[in-house]
Amino acid sequence: MTALRRSRRAAVATLAAALVLAGALPAVANTGDETADGYPTWDEVNAARASQSAKQAEYAKLQQALQRAQSGAATASTKAVAAFRTAQRADQDLADATAREKQLQSRLKADRTRLQSDSESLGRVVSWMYRDGTGLASTSQLITAKDPAEFMSKLDTAQQVAGTWNTLSERAAAAVNTEQNLKDQATSAKKERARLAAEADRASTAASTAQERADAAVDTASRSTGTVYAQLASLRGTTAKVEERYQLGLQVAEQQREEEARRQQQEQNGGNGGGNGGGGNVNIGGGVTVDPAGAQAYARSVLPSYGWGGEQFSCLVSLWNGESDWRADALNPSSGAYGIPQALPAEKMAAAGADWRTNGATQVNWGLAYISASYGSPCNAWNTWQSRSPHWY
Repeated sequence: MTALRRSRRAAVATLAAALVLAGALPAVANTGDETADGYPTWDEVNAARASQSAKQAEYAKLQQALQRAQSGAATASTKAVAAFRTAQRADQDLADATAREKQLQSRLKADRTRLQSDSESLGRVVSWMYRDGTGLASTSQLITAKDPAEFMSKLDTAQQVAGTWNTLSERAAAAVNTEQNLKDQATSAKKERARLAAEADRASTAASTAQERADAAVDTASRSTGTVYAQLASLRGTTAKVEERYQLGLQVAEQQREEEARRQQQEQNGGNGGGNGGGGNVNIGGGVTVDPAGAQAYARSVLPSYGWGGEQFSCLVSLWNGESDWRADALNPSSGAYGIPQALPAEKMAAAGADWRTNGATQVNWGLAYISASYGSPCNAWNTWQSRSPHWY
């Protein structure tokens, strides 16, 4: 979808929020009059035009159908995010184990070299002792010394040789013990690396399967929601793009009410009521389109539809640099916050599109709607972010 088309979709977020606050569309109960797959038909939508009450009832059914389609894709996409994170951890564990095995093998090789050198030195000492007849080879040589000076000389030589012998023999014995220990560790490290390699393969396969299922769910949801938006537009005399943007505003407003209630409950229970958790982000990949420059360009194109000028863009850039570096695959492993705006939980972004896991523009759409509903402008959000420690908005 082009930036221009997305910009048009974004054009009514502020209006949506205003309509929500004004209660322009009252909620009505589900009539249960749905098709087998749970989605209203065009015949039902067309028939609902007969009266205002029928329109309201059909509108409620369409909203429920929309949220059901989004929920199904969100579940699959959330599982894909988790699967790719698991695969990433498995790959890192394998890399660590491989490095440890390599380090142990290097230490084992160095120890063997030292042992070989000490063994050769010991051999030379033994050979000298028995060949020369001094030192420790025969203590009688000391007794038969012709004068005290000769005796002391031979005694000194013997003591030096004895010291050398003791040092070399102790080092050799220690090297033998160290070599055996390193061999045992290297064997264990090799087995652990093999186990982790198999685990990494399984995790990679599971991630690929999760991605395939998520892609299929996203495709199905995109078709379903496209139809529902068109039906909503037909029922209310607007356009599908207007309805898409309007429904995003409704859902983000509802998310904010739920989030505020959660925070108040946490504060009552002694928690801080906010934040995305500690630790830096990881980038999970997994088929995600990562284009920070493109995401910024798209965001800049959408800002005017909210009535925000260029000064707001610089605040937005700073805000999302601090949150994610504008990477669509950024995941906070501590909290689960995800994407360019670091939505928490990640599946909140399903309100902006089924492809929220992989599409930076969809993430931007949700993030801007969130900022508008929660802070009024990017600069307000940025100022709030800076005032909190740890940072969050």
